[in-house]
Amino acid sequence: MTHSFDASASERELFVQMAREFPVRTLIFTFGLPIFALAQVVNGYVNEGSLALLGALALLTVAFSVHLTRYQLAVYRRRGVTGRFA
Repeated sequence: MTHSFDASASERELFVQMAREFPVRTLIFTFGLPIFALAQVVNGYVNEGSLALLGALALLTVAFSVHLTRYQLAVYRRRGVTGRFA
């Protein structure tokens, strides 16, 4: 896929560009994991699970989602920059 890559774009603008080019991957990594964490918390609460463990799971899952999204953004930026010189 060819895309118009702007190396001077802010992270937010770059995220929007990445989301337009790879909508499914961006949706899963950015919103799918936190939704999964929320579902696990609700499930654990309904089944009387440990709130400390549920909170830790939710926190770690959201942190992982943020880290994974930032990594994908860095890969997208790198491919855009190196693609211009290839």
